[in-house]
Amino acid sequence: MNNTKSSEALTLSPSESAKNIQALAIAHREETESARKLAPSIVEALKNNQLFKLALPKYLGGWEDNPVETLKVYESLASAETSVAWIVWNNHLACTFGRFLNTESLNEIYKNPNDVYANSTRPEGVANIVEGGYLVSGRWSLVSGCELADWFVLRCLVTGGDLPTKLGPGAKLKLMYIPKEKVKVIDTWKVGGLRGTGSHDIEIEETFVKDSFAVDFESNVENNSAYNRLPIGAINASGCAAMTLGLLSGAIDELTNMCMKRITPGKNPDLRDRLTVQTALAKAKTILAAHRTQLHNEVNVIWEESLKENTFTDVQLANVWAASCEAATSARTMISEIYAVAGTSSLYSKFRIERIHRDVHAVLQHGIIQPHWMNQAGMAYVGLKPTAAMFWI
Repeated sequence: MNNTKSSEALTLSPSESAKNIQALAIAHREETESARKLAPSIVEALKNNQLFKLALPKYLGGWEDNPVETLKVYESLASAETSVAWIVWNNHLACTFGRFLNTESLNEIYKNPNDVYANSTRPEGVANIVEGGYLVSGRWSLVSGCELADWFVLRCLVTGGDLPTKLGPGAKLKLMYIPKEKVKVIDTWKVGGLRGTGSHDIEIEETFVKDSFAVDFESNVENNSAYNRLPIGAINASGCAAMTLGLLSGAIDELTNMCMKRITPGKNPDLRDRLTVQTALAKAKTILAAHRTQLHNEVNVIWEESLKENTFTDVQLANVWAASCEAATSARTMISEIYAVAGTSSLYSKFRIERIHRDVHAVLQHGIIQPHWMNQAGMAYVGLKPTAAMFWI
């Protein structure tokens, strides 16, 4: 079963739904790749299974339970087609920001079960204060899923009065909710890795956004649920790491399948007879299992603390950041090793290893799992206060 209807999806966990979509994602991989956006049938399946809504309250179709389940979703989807996992992960963040809206605005923006969301936390727009709200203009780069999105959450520098007109000390930033009809997509996504994410530039010109559709990380959270108390940065990093583990899982499966299918008579050893291949597979399976366990365990700790309404310690947060960054970098290294031991076959796009190899390098370009987060985690371990604001948010 590939495309479960919404009524049936309610009886499945998100990870079960994701597994049901794997075959569909694989079957339409080339369509996603050539169109540079998710194939329509995949988008429909994700909508029907409410996988674009995971970070919302349950009454709006969200998960609102242990976030380890979302990591399983990302890993499962990424093992089939990374771009599918990436768009689901991006929607999770766009829906996470909904916690800062008042209830009326939340219900207005997220009421449609078929809506898709896109976001950019890059402060590449300007929001000038006007009566009743803001006048927004700007151009944002790398806006994944922008052609699919019905709503955009875009970060802007707020200007007006005595506020600074440039980024820096004293600058005020807000996230602006803007409907798709106000957004112009500019075709810039001509890339290799993550090609199916359609991460084009977008542009907005002098669009009014009312006060209640503008939020920041200090905005009041009316729904003080355990899910809404989760740290946005650390959870987002763990989701990105889960995708790399899915890519590693896919690489293991592909190399194993190649070994089983490419058996030939003759004196030369088959792929499966090579010591380098055997070693790589054993090593990869161990790395995958170890990092998955650590990542899930550290995120589960945060969840248990949130259920108890406890304040997260710096070390607890550091554990999630460190587990995320190390899982991602280890997965990339292992995938590169698999790419190497598979020989010239890795060069051909008909083998999934070729795409997995370029996708994992694209995933690790994201700022949420860059090396400096390991430094921030290390500061907590030696009793220093991490300096990055996003470490706690």
